[in-house]
Amino acid sequence: MSERCSSFRLVAVAITAAVMAGLMASCGGGMSSNSPASMTGTITTTMSDPPSCTLEFDAVYVTVTKVTAHISATADENSSGWVTLVDLTGSPMQIDLLHLPGTGACVLNKTLGSTTGLPPGRYQQIRLYLLANNAASGPSSNVCGAGAFNCVVPKGGAPQPLLLSSEAQTGLKVPPGQIAGGAINLQAGQSADIDIHFDACSSILRQGDGQYRLRPTLQAGVVSVDHNSLSGKVVDGSNSNAPIEGAVVLLEQPDSSDATIDRVQRSTTTASDGTFIFCPIESDNPFDVVVSAFVSPLGGNPTTYNPTVAFHVPVGTDLNPLPLVPEGTGATTPATITGQVTSAGSGGPLEADVTLSALQQATPTTGSTMSVTVPIFGALMQPPTFTTTATPDPSTPVCPGGTLCYNYTLMVPASNPKVGTFNNGAITYGDPAVPPVNYSVNATAQGCTASTPSPATVGSITVTPGNGTAAGTVLAFSGCP
Repeated sequence: MSERCSSFRLVAVAITAAVMAGLMASCGGGMSSNSPASMTGTITTTMSDPPSCTLEFDAVYVTVTKVTAHISATADENSSGWVTLVDLTGSPMQIDLLHLPGTGACVLNKTLGSTTGLPPGRYQQIRLYLLANNAASGPSSNVCGAGAFNCVVPKGGAPQPLLLSSEAQTGLKVPPGQIAGGAINLQAGQSADIDIHFDACSSILRQGDGQYRLRPTLQAGVVSVDHNSLSGKVVDGSNSNAPIEGAVVLLEQPDSSDATIDRVQRSTTTASDGTFIFCPIESDNPFDVVVSAFVSPLGGNPTTYNPTVAFHVPVGTDLNPLPLVPEGTGATTPATITGQVTSAGSGGPLEADVTLSALQQATPTTGSTMSVTVPIFGALMQPPTFTTTATPDPSTPVCPGGTLCYNYTLMVPASNPKVGTFNNGAITYGDPAVPPVNYSVNATAQGCTASTPSPATVGSITVTPGNGTAAGTVLAFSGCP
């Protein structure tokens, strides 16, 4: 199977001798005279290959300067107690996230560095530092060109700066809410593989002015490289299970605040043989897998496939085959949903990053009906995130007074999902329901405190193949920071 891993990995190996005796001494207990009082742990930091957006980008470069960890969830960058896992400040390392070396699934590829002396504890915060684009100096060979040390290379184009927030210099945070189990438990005398999932493709946002900005969403957790994966092979169930290249695969779990909505945790696209793999995975909980595809071969008919939903899939499963069904015979094209989102702060118009999810309802064999997030064809990230602006493209409708806005177009399957539920090591799929095909569009905007409607969802959007449907209701955010 081809390399499809998507993560930034930390591997923490704590190898200690007579550690418990040392801990007793630090707490006022006794220890034998020949027991060491210091730790002998080792941290090795590596990176592995992200899976998607190679159709949009030839390369994505970031320049790493440091990785740190802290046992306190509330420690800021100036607090004492930070442990340095990797220090590259004297020689920053520029890495192409899309072209790391690798020979197989879940193989660790790019070593950033090592350090020793990590004490045991519950590490509730990890930070990744990137070099500022305006830094006085950087890596000896800077492929981004003048004015940037972090950049993207659009397909067939020249490097474009990847804009960073100030957080990149104070550390891109992985707080407890983004760590499986709330913390990394590193115990004395034991080893732990710690994965920081940094999906570069899902972290790149194209702004309304055409510039690219890093909007990272990081997750972490203790993993087993050998077992914590979920894989499969997407096939055309109507064509002798022929493999489908470029299908969009989403790993989803229920929203923490609304368990009726499945939110995307990971996304990828299938290889030329239809295979995909997510690895390593930090969660032990089952996932719902949602897949669809729009294939437009050179010189051939375009084909849009029904979504397929596989509910309650345990980590470690290989979904082979995972069947899709063409929406019709001959050439078929997706539907589009259009609409507008707006944002404002307490003082008037204010920029916001808005994530839009296209939802369809599906029901597992056991359990309640869920609103699953369906792939958006052609989107840079799943689900896509847009930045509101005073000059949206397209320019109509114009932004309402006192707001910034974004006029969106979502390209989606024009069909109901094929649904199956994993049970006793197997899964059986039912046929898709006949039309009508209905969607809801749900929006979230980080930091904004209110929306109209509330929640920010517009429903009962009926779509048909190859046609556009207007959502009708503007999703308006207010109280944005």
